[in-house]
Amino acid sequence: MPRTDDGSYHCNCEEQCRGLWGTVSLRTHSRHRHLRVDNEHSRATWQQYLDHIGKEEWQSSIRRTHRAADASVAEHSIIGSGQLESAIQEETAIDEDHGNMNIDLPEPNFPESTDEDQDDEADDEQEEELLEEEIMGPEFQMSIDELIQLDLDETNADFHSIFAQTQEDHEEDIPPLNNEEDPIEITVENVKLEVDDIRIAEEFKEQLKTARLETSGLSEQDIFRLRNSEEGELDIDDPILRLSLDIFLAVSNASEQTYTDVRDALMRYHPSCEIYSHDKIKKVVRDLSGVDSMVINMCVNTCLAYTGPFADMDKCPHCGELRYDPLKPGQKAPRQQFHTIIPGFYFQALRRTPENSLMMQYRQKVTEVAIQELRATGQLQEYSDLFHGVDILEAIAEDRIRREDMVLMFSVDGAQLYQSKLSDCWVYIWMVLDYAPDVRYKKEHIIPGGVIPGPSKPKNLDSFLFPGLYHIAALQNEGGLWLWDALPKRKYQSRPFLALATADGPAMAMISGMVGHFGAYGCRLKCQQKGRRKEHGNHYYPACLKPLDQDVPGSNHDDINIYNVHPESLRETSQRYDLNLKYLCESTDGLDPRYRLSIPALFPADLMHLASFNITDLMVSLWRGTMSCDNNDDIRSWDFAVLRDSALWSLHGQEVAAATPYLPGSFDRPPRNPAEKINSGYKAVEYLNWIYGLAPGLLYGILPFHYWQHFCKLVYGIRSLHQRSITRGELEQAKQALAVFVDEFEKFYYQRKASRLHFCRQSLHALSHLADQVTRTGPPMYMTQFPMERMLGDLGSEIKQHTNPYANLSQRSVRRAQVNALKAMVPNLDPSRGLPYYPRGSLDLGDELLRSMWKESLKQQDKVRAARNVKIRQNGVVYFGEVQYYFRVKPYDHLEAITLAMVKLYSDPDSLLQDASYGTVLSVTWREENRLVAINVKEIEAVVGMVPHTQALDRAVHSGQVSHITKPGERFFVVQKLGLDVTYMAGITESITLHS
Repeated sequence: MPRTDDGSYHCNCEEQCRGLWGTVSLRTHSRHRHLRVDNEHSRATWQQYLDHIGKEEWQSSIRRTHRAADASVAEHSIIGSGQLESAIQEETAIDEDHGNMNIDLPEPNFPESTDEDQDDEADDEQEEELLEEEIMGPEFQMSIDELIQLDLDETNADFHSIFAQTQEDHEEDIPPLNNEEDPIEITVENVKLEVDDIRIAEEFKEQLKTARLETSGLSEQDIFRLRNSEEGELDIDDPILRLSLDIFLAVSNASEQTYTDVRDALMRYHPSCEIYSHDKIKKVVRDLSGVDSMVINMCVNTCLAYTGPFADMDKCPHCGELRYDPLKPGQKAPRQQFHTIIPGFYFQALRRTPENSLMMQYRQKVTEVAIQELRATGQLQEYSDLFHGVDILEAIAEDRIRREDMVLMFSVDGAQLYQSKLSDCWVYIWMVLDYAPDVRYKKEHIIPGGVIPGPSKPKNLDSFLFPGLYHIAALQNEGGLWLWDALPKRKYQSRPFLALATADGPAMAMISGMVGHFGAYGCRLKCQQKGRRKEHGNHYYPACLKPLDQDVPGSNHDDINIYNVHPESLRETSQRYDLNLKYLCESTDGLDPRYRLSIPALFPADLMHLASFNITDLMVSLWRGTMSCDNNDDIRSWDFAVLRDSALWSLHGQEVAAATPYLPGSFDRPPRNPAEKINSGYKAVEYLNWIYGLAPGLLYGILPFHYWQHFCKLVYGIRSLHQRSITRGELEQAKQALAVFVDEFEKFYYQRKASRLHFCRQSLHALSHLADQVTRTGPPMYMTQFPMERMLGDLGSEIKQHTNPYANLSQRSVRRAQVNALKAMVPNLDPSRGLPYYPRGSLDLGDELLRSMWKESLKQQDKVRAARNVKIRQNGVVYFGEVQYYFRVKPYDHLEAITLAMVKLYSDPDSLLQDASYGTVLSVTWREENRLVAINVKEIEAVVGMVPHTQALDRAVHSGQVSHITKPGERFFVVQKLGLDVTYMAGITESITLHS
């Protein structure tokens, strides 16, 4: 066992330690056990190592930890364990009961192992227990205060996001952030490893602080263009150039050969028509758009990019792979590269036409109205965009966002390009939020920022994002980007303001630098609610109610009343975040805090993953009984797991699939049979339509009544928060519904049993913050990952070279940015500006797409997606009906004809069922009297689905859980599209349009 007299551990394994003896932690020592060697490959044998160092040297080696063999390779504290992203996530655990910074702090806890370490830790658990007492001998022990002071004295680093620069620290008695407990003993070398990782993050942020275009890697010509934007509108008056561009854009999703074939055909028809070659037109598009990319070296295994502190390295400090091809000595030929698209050139293109410049004035107009309302009444009555959130309005009031500036959203996500093989690829995008919502989410207004090739996951995501963020920081530091505006016909500087940075859960942990979701203070929005852990466990769960069958120190705090939890202001949360960082180190700079929202507001909750995947997975796994069952629990006592019955689960899946013909095509993808397809790439929109659309009606009579009612409260809250516009009254009701849902979830499912603490996930806790987030950053549907997911799907579908998909994807991303910039400068190049095209006999009334019974009855029921059922609002009263046909009349008192719809009305919803379901299940039948009415089509509020409900109602009668009016006759329940506005904002419409 390689240990010295002071109790410290040492390792010289070839694979991770490069054969060099050095001090390591017990965790690392155990993990490297199977790699350890002591032979001729070692640089020094163990005895030689002992002969040449004494106790003093051993103690100093604690601070040296893991040196690489090559002098060009930095300290590899990120090798094997403690990667930068892991270090960024780890925070010191401090008990919430401590209110004074000068008291003795409890021992810091490091987080649980990563997935790849769990097997090794399990094998070494017994060994660790036997050696635990020996590690920290009396002469070796340090107080926790000394450990923390060691960090403060030896580093000026923090471990939060590369995006971040903290504002002035405020001394408050606030419990710091925490991470989950770890049974591994804390040693100086553990702390030192983390400090090394912190230093890497600090170097990234120091470079962002001083970012300049001259040091960004751009050519002098590119820098000149950024500082001297072209004036005047772009005019393509050459007919041959215009024809070449039209062909190029028309076949942009096809292969290069397709363009060449079309070109050859036209030139055969008219030999004098010298259409540009494919290579030439690509160069013209690049030159006209001004958009190009930087090609940057990266590790061949996707560990990191050679940027920032890694820029001068010749080999990867994580895997040891060489940066340059060893078969090409003297050439420095990189083995792998990735593309970063320079966003500044795209931003310059956006105001080159009066049309586009006018659209970008939306933000200024809507915020002026909101600020006027706030000054007059003190509060907003309706939230219709993220610019109604107080965080951005405060930034505008403080002149951190000026009239000329651009407000940006950053989003990053990973995807697997091929289902059958390892093919991970990460992409990030930039969105300009100055456009109106029905414009900004369309793909022609979103540009890729960079493509990170796989097939492996990045070990240091910061290094890949750094070039794009460096460019933004450089523009901010220069006072803004110079651009020419076609409306006032003048130049000015426009400063990019980063309002939001979004990602799914794993990516958010990497970019935000916050504690993981199993931390004691694991809330993504950094609230002060502390989690609870099981005895001998190291995961914390955000349960409000204290378990009755255990008393674990640090987790035995009193019940938390969720109804009395008041949201912090952004300033309070940001100050507490900054203060917590001081417990480890002094925070310094990243992106200038004047030109971004403060943390954690910069990282909002993602409604798409929360509502579509996280909460649905939680509820379905409980109903099906697939949730892990603790050894101290009995799954037979789970009275909520009714779908464990395979026959009942199969029946429910069939009913979900059978609803497809009754859901309009504008509802996007209908849910497949979940009993058969839930593990086959079930999509977010399928979950939305299933759980929040169909499930309340179909699970009536299947779930025990109180569980069904409890579920309906969730549906009510989620439906409300998916609205494009939310009134203050609706927001208060949604907040109350979700608070009741969270409270009752713990009472019905968790039941204060320690064995069920894992039921209380962070996604459940996040529901309690959703409504409060609306007042801070606007409706959450405006900041979801839907645009990012759609971009991944679009770019993935354009891959044509499957032998080298990553390079092909990078080129497609660069082309997407160039084409979008070109279309912004020449709007008539975009054929979609004239869409949609309406069939003969149809009429564009400027609203939603719908049809009539007259047209749909001509097709078989299983061949149509019914779009004839509508929601009608007359004088504030809501009705439902089925459109029979449309017609136009010209009343005597009207100068123009108006369009009417002949509608067959449904009855009023079942009042008992409506009340029992909190308004989520509207069960109707055909109206007995006054069935046919003619209405103005402008009174139609929405297209809805009408799904058969008779079978579910009969099932409820047979189960004895009746909460509806029992009358004979065919019944239907209403399904309204959740996130319908998201679909339309992205420009997705049904292919079959309204018929008059």
